[in-house]
Amino acid sequence: MPIADLFLGALLPVLFEMLASHELLNFARRVGIDKLLKKWEKMLTSIDQVLVDAEDRQMTGDPGVKWWLEDLRNLTYDIEDFLDEFTINSTENKSKAEPDTSKVHALLPSCCFKLSPKALMLDHTMRSKIKKMDGRLQEIIARKDVLSLIENRGRRSAYHQLDKPIPSTNGTEPCFVSREDEKREILKLLTREEDDRTCMELEVIAIVGMGGVGKTALAQQIYNHPHLTFDEKAWACVSDDFDVLSITKSVLETIDHHLSCEGKTLNWLQDELKKNLSGKKYLVVLDDIWNKNYENWTILLKPFQSGAKGSKIIVTTRDLDVASMANARLITLKVLSLDDCMTLFASHALGVQNFAHHPDLEVLGRKIVEKCKGLPLAVKALAGLLRTKVSPHEWEAILNSKIWNLPDERINILPALKLSYLHLHCHLRRCFAYCAIFPKGYEIQRDEVIRWWIAEGLVKEKEGKDRWNAGLNYFNELVSRSLFQKSSSNESRFLMHDLVNDMAKLVAGATHFSSGEFEVEWDQNNPSLARHASFIPSSYIVSKKFEIYHGMKGLRSFISLGKQSSRCYRSFLSQKVLCELLSTLKYLRVLSLSHYFIREIPDCVGKLRHLRHLDLSYTHIETLPKSIVALYNLEALMLRGCQYLIELPNGMEKLISLRFLDISDTSRLKVMPLYIGSLAGLEMLSKFIVGMGDGSRLKELKNLENLGGELCISNLHLVQEAKDAKDANLCTKKGICQLTMQWSIDFENLRNEELEAEVLDFLRPHQNLENLGISYYGGPEFPSWLGNPSHINIVHLRLHMCRRVKALPLLGQLSYLKELYIKGLNAIRTVGYEFYGTKSPFPSLITLEFEDMPLWEDWSHCVGSEEVGVIFPCLEHLVIRDCPILIRRLPSQLSSLKKLEINSCPRMDASSSIISLPSLNELNFGGCNEGVLKSLGNLTSLTALVIQDVAEITCLNHGSTSSWIKLEKLEMKSCKNFMYLWQDGDVIQNLACLKSLVIESCPEFISFIDGEEDIELPSNLETMNLRNCINLKKLPSKIHTLSSLRDFTVHGCPKLVSFPEAGMPMSMISLNINNCKMLQSLPRGLNVHMDEPSSSNSNNHSNVTSCLQELIIFRCDSLPASLFSRGRFAPATLKKLEIESCSGVELLAEKLVDHLQSIQEIGISSCDNLRSLPQGLHTLSHLTSLILCCCPTLELECFPPLPSGISSVCLHGCPKIKSLPNRLHRLTYLRDLTIAWCESITCFPDGGLPPQLQRLAVWGCENMKQPVREWLTPLTSLQWLEIGDTLGGAGAEEDLVLPLPFSLLDLRIWDMGNVKRLSTSLPPSLLFLWIINCPSLRKLPQDGLPPSLEQLWIFSCPILEERCKKGTGCYWPLICEIPLVTLSGESRDTLESIT
Repeated sequence: MPIADLFLGALLPVLFEMLASHELLNFARRVGIDKLLKKWEKMLTSIDQVLVDAEDRQMTGDPGVKWWLEDLRNLTYDIEDFLDEFTINSTENKSKAEPDTSKVHALLPSCCFKLSPKALMLDHTMRSKIKKMDGRLQEIIARKDVLSLIENRGRRSAYHQLDKPIPSTNGTEPCFVSREDEKREILKLLTREEDDRTCMELEVIAIVGMGGVGKTALAQQIYNHPHLTFDEKAWACVSDDFDVLSITKSVLETIDHHLSCEGKTLNWLQDELKKNLSGKKYLVVLDDIWNKNYENWTILLKPFQSGAKGSKIIVTTRDLDVASMANARLITLKVLSLDDCMTLFASHALGVQNFAHHPDLEVLGRKIVEKCKGLPLAVKALAGLLRTKVSPHEWEAILNSKIWNLPDERINILPALKLSYLHLHCHLRRCFAYCAIFPKGYEIQRDEVIRWWIAEGLVKEKEGKDRWNAGLNYFNELVSRSLFQKSSSNESRFLMHDLVNDMAKLVAGATHFSSGEFEVEWDQNNPSLARHASFIPSSYIVSKKFEIYHGMKGLRSFISLGKQSSRCYRSFLSQKVLCELLSTLKYLRVLSLSHYFIREIPDCVGKLRHLRHLDLSYTHIETLPKSIVALYNLEALMLRGCQYLIELPNGMEKLISLRFLDISDTSRLKVMPLYIGSLAGLEMLSKFIVGMGDGSRLKELKNLENLGGELCISNLHLVQEAKDAKDANLCTKKGICQLTMQWSIDFENLRNEELEAEVLDFLRPHQNLENLGISYYGGPEFPSWLGNPSHINIVHLRLHMCRRVKALPLLGQLSYLKELYIKGLNAIRTVGYEFYGTKSPFPSLITLEFEDMPLWEDWSHCVGSEEVGVIFPCLEHLVIRDCPILIRRLPSQLSSLKKLEINSCPRMDASSSIISLPSLNELNFGGCNEGVLKSLGNLTSLTALVIQDVAEITCLNHGSTSSWIKLEKLEMKSCKNFMYLWQDGDVIQNLACLKSLVIESCPEFISFIDGEEDIELPSNLETMNLRNCINLKKLPSKIHTLSSLRDFTVHGCPKLVSFPEAGMPMSMISLNINNCKMLQSLPRGLNVHMDEPSSSNSNNHSNVTSCLQELIIFRCDSLPASLFSRGRFAPATLKKLEIESCSGVELLAEKLVDHLQSIQEIGISSCDNLRSLPQGLHTLSHLTSLILCCCPTLELECFPPLPSGISSVCLHGCPKIKSLPNRLHRLTYLRDLTIAWCESITCFPDGGLPPQLQRLAVWGCENMKQPVREWLTPLTSLQWLEIGDTLGGAGAEEDLVLPLPFSLLDLRIWDMGNVKRLSTSLPPSLLFLWIINCPSLRKLPQDGLPPSLEQLWIFSCPILEERCKKGTGCYWPLICEIPLVTLSGESRDTLESIT
């Protein structure tokens, strides 16, 4: 259902603003079209006057009006493009005409001045455009008259009236689910004892959330709660019309039913209400408030101030600003969980709260509910359509329908959400509609989308500057109105609810395109209507994927949206395909190609005259094309994370419109373009690299007064005059919130300490600075401004490798400082009062790290002889690392500390005084005196402890563990004298919560307890990991009693001979035995069968079933030849079995298969003496994967039959296997088959391979002579083929001919030394082609390569590689469009394409 007219209401004002521009009108006057533009303005005004009537007519289904609105919208965009072109020409010609009064002329490229105003008018193309545009506009006017559209004359749309929601009442919802936490919080606020709040300070509670999330329903539950006692209660539905008189009247009539209020004035109503509320405790609910006018709000509240203490007002709103205006306690509602939505759906659809009586509908119901994304309004609406209907066909019809296409008269989702859009100001509507380019579920980056808005002209400047902050305000307003919501996984990103996203797409219509989501059905075959488009790239982009975009001639935004599910996504795209795309899209304003594997940007980018925003972040570009400096309108150039970028083009100073230049994380960029200071409009310059010549010195920053965000200044050691630092004038740049200053890492060569100190002193930043880093500074002291209370806003400070500084600054006075990192200050000897500066320092500090301080000796907590009070009252995270001569202890009062790391501080004070750490959760302690650990007391909140490299510690005693009552994770690492885990059994009582235990690289560790006592272990242990304990000979005998143990790993314990006689816990899920060379048997107790007698020493498991699912055995050479001969160590629950590098294993007992009825994966690798396999493998009905790798003595004359359900088989490096399983073709589930280096296999079995096989790799089988066509031709479902050597005669001839199936996606050809020509026709669907080590190969197929090809790798094929060389090879035209082409002699690495 289109609502294009709503968007037109936002678009037309932009045109009026452009047409009223003095600059444009003056230019139009010079070229003789000013009268025409005035005529256009009048015509557009007349159109604007009939939009309300057009809206009403469209909604009633008038097709003529619908098409008129669509054509008008497209024309409006075209006129805007046309006027924008005139604006560009106007500015360029003005610059040329005033060379003496403007620097612009000297900076603009010569191409900007090819046309004089007179020549412009004579240009045929321009005159043709004007004529065509005028004709289209006149046609629109004529059609308006034919359609008899009526002028607005102040009338509000009838459809707007229909959209107005039904007023809410105080009645409760028949089915209200969830919201218990929010309900409890509100009830607590309503019933708590009152403080000294005066009557003037009314307490307001605001329930805030997006439309349809259940704000009113929650308010109704509260209003009618039986335990609330108020003298008076009233409910008023406010909605979007905030009429103080009507609201007051509604509340008064609720409180006094007998009072007649008709025709009364506001004064009379408020006086009466004041009398009725005077001295009474009341509860008033004002539902659905949109008003943000503080004056109206205060007028409304006047009579309510007469109530008694405990009176409350609850408001519901979609807008956070409303809550702020009301100074309200905030209750934010999020969407419901899937389970809660299912309950709500069942209640409204079936009349009960579950699907117990209709189990056949539950799956369909869940899928329908998932479409609603937790929005109760949508759940109720869809459930209402299915009320009492129990036919699965009817439910499927609703499931397969788009929510917006369901009948309006029965579903009210659109009006509810449309109201949020209608309440947006005109400028916000376009910004909101722009977000239709995002697919559902996409996490929006705030800063990114604001820059796109700016580039599109959607953000208007205030007094000629500060568009960034205006855009930020726009975004925050959309957040406050619940149209954007913060992502739960990333606080810097935002989401649109799926239904809000649908709303944006409906508003934007065909003008906004999101690949894979072109939902406006009547326009899906007309991409020319699109003006803004996003593209969701795959890993490889072929030209076909851009086909639809070539039809979008008027496109303004092309934005590639990365795959957010992948942390390190990149996409390959050839330069030719990119150039063809850009040559088509000449009206682009926004071009984003971030995260692409592209090395070069085509020169044609310089022809995009309208381009404002170019994002090439995280690409592999080394340089930019010189033509880029011709982009006179370019405002944003984003190059973040371009690790290969080595230089920016000369002439960057010509980009006089540039506002944002992001070159952060470009480690190879060593110089700045000259005269960057000429770009006075820069608002973002993320990095400035100091040079020594004119145009690159530090003083280039002088005129960049508008800089904001982050700035990193590097190479400060090259500053030759301190005056340059003074001229940089950082102290006036109030927009910079993050500043990093870097000198040279080289301290060996002579450094001018005095000059560096003077430079840093002059680089005093503005007081607004929040984040500061200073690295490799070579001066002897920090300047006085660092630590000065005037820099109160600093919250994050990093002092890094300033090796000659002898004293820390007065940082304790920075009252907002939250994070402080000090590393590599080699000359610091003491830290004390000079660091604190006050007796109550660091009031806000949360994180403090000291690292690599080789001379730091004394940490004083005193002023004279008096100890400072609470030094770090809020400190939660403290790190002291690599401070080898630090003696003094920690501060005594760290009551807020949650995480502590002390590492490599061997001389730290180990006095007997106890440091109380009641809040500590995590402790990482290493390389220190054991006494320091003992001095840390009151660890009653400790949950994770790592002790590493503490030489003195031999075991854990009762005294040190007595307060570890909440400890869940314990790791002991590299403690060379650690022999026993616990001194005695009493310690175990303190560790009842322990869940994870790791003992690693403790060479003297021999037992869990000192002595021979047999003790119980902590009963809640879930994981145990014993690694590299070279003297460990035995495990605890009662380990089998650990009923919670799930994962057990023993690794690198060469003296461990056996497991305890009583066996291992039945609860274990995973057992990993690695590099235990003396281990002679697997553990008992994994499975004990009823028909076997139990020894007196073994535990009785006859009624217990093992849970073991994964058993991995690696490098255990002393295990018996018949590993499972007794059948006691292979539980029936086992799903994965891996045996690798166990030279003693010779066979797997036949009885093994009897007990592995759940096994899914078997892998046997590098077992040099393995001779046979069980014959009963075919009975393993759940087996899906079998791997036999590098087993040289495994001799199989007849391969055992395999189960019918197996899906993957790999035989690799088994030269004595002579055959494959018979009836292989009957394995109907087999999808993946690899046979490599099995020289004794001569042919495939009778019947060939399963025709449904999808992956096949065969190479290194030199004796397989069966012709390829016999076994390859039937594989009509094959998708992946790897073939090598002279297999089946394929590689013996000069012409390689393979009968490839049409289904093939991936082809890899190896080691065919005789082949000269690839004579096989490649399938049209082929995506990947690898050709490796074919030295004679010189020709590709005569019919070329399929256009679908995404990846071509050619390695060690010198002749063919020469013919494929970029630009010069005869095959270059054939391969230049392939996204990834890798030649072993051309590419820097395997992920670098020459295209």
